[in-house]
Order: sequence, then structure tokens, then C-alpha cells
Amino acid sequence: MSRSDFLTALRQHKFIHALFPHDDALNDPVDAFARALTLTGGIWDDTFLHSPATGSATLSAYLRAKYPAGSVFCSATPQVNGDRILHAETLASSLKEVDVGVVRARFGVSETGAVFLSEDHLCVNELSTHARHLVVLLDTRNILDHLHQAHKQNRYFNARYTLLIAGPTALADSENALISGAKGVESLRVVGM
Repeated sequence: MSRSDFLTALRQHKFIHALFPHDDALNDPVDAFARALTLTGGIWDDTFLHSPATGSATLSAYLRAKYPAGSVFCSATPQVNGDRILHAETLASSLKEVDVGVVRARFGVSETGAVFLSEDHLCVNELSTHARHLVVLLDTRNILDHLHQAHKQNRYFNARYTLLIAGPTALADSENALISGAKGVESLRVVGM
């Protein structure tokens, strides 16, 4: 059986609908994304969806209020002012002291609550793992329903470094001891915009 015949058979039997049943939650991809992100341990922040920001100063002040005073911010996006200047020549080792990394995601996936980051968004790839807390700005118009749609975004996956991240890192041993942030960020906050 050829590939074409196989795919035709799948379409005729409507296996695709069985694989991806219609879910009323997907009618609102923002709610579905928020629910999936929360299930993976991430924090969904919709503050700026309900009250539009008046500029980068407002967003910067809002985020700084969410973390302890004196936290070192490093931002790879012009919407948030960072304490560290980030450029392509920044050494990864200098990011170990960063408390909060701020980046902008290209898109999110409502099925998994994941956000897509690449070298274009991070400027320095290690920002996604060296910062204690990661804040991701996400345009809610760029939320896809499921991973199959995400993988069709070929132009983004052609980067040398890409990452779909959903929730903070965690390790668990056989005795069910869960350690958050053991090998990466302790918290992931996604700010809908």
C-alpha cells in the first residue's frame, strides 16, 4: 500500500477525528492553554489581557513586584527593562546570577501548555535554564490547538536551538520526593498579552 493510499484510507474512515476529538475547551484556546500550563506547574498570568499595559515601564514594574526585591532581571525582549544587558556575545556563565529571565515566545500550544522559544528569542540560549525564574510573554493570538500544528511551523524549527517548554523543571525519585528547579528554572510564568 502506498503512502497516498494509506492516507486516503485514514481520511475516509475519519481516524483523524478519533485522534483529535472536538473539545469544547479548544473553542477558547487561551483557557485551554492556561489549564494545561497550570497542570504542568506553570503560572498563567492574564493581568495584561484584562487591563492593557501602558508601556514597558508598567510591565517591568508589574513583574518586579512579583519577585523579591533585589532580584536580578535579564530581559531578551524590549518590553521589559533588565538589570543586565543581553547580547549575542554574553557569556553563559554570567547568567548564573540571574534571578528572573524574561523572553517573548513565538507561539504557545494549548494542548500541552508549552511555549516555543528559539535562539532568536533568547539571544543567549542558556537564559532558559540558568535563570531561577523564567517569564515568557505570549501573544494570545499565537496559541495553537495542538502539537501537530506546532510542528508544521517549519520556519521556526529551522533554528539551531529550539525549545518547547511547559512548566518548571522537576525531578522525582522512587520515593516520590519531588524537587522543583533541580536542573533548570524553578518557576515558569507565562504572561498573556
